[in-house]
Amino acid sequence: MSDIDYNKSSKPCPACSTECKKVNKRINNRKLSEINTKEVPHILKVFNF
Repeated sequence: MSDIDYNKSSKPCPACSTECKKVNKRINNRKLSEINTKEVPHILKVFNF
């Protein structure tokens, strides 16, 4: 493990950063009002195990 305290860091941990990129890709530069309610669970599902 690294000695970086991500709670005090301006950068996210690598795992969180990857998941944020996935969510941004799913949203695809749309406004929240343009997102279908059926898409929300898929968009917010992170850390697929």
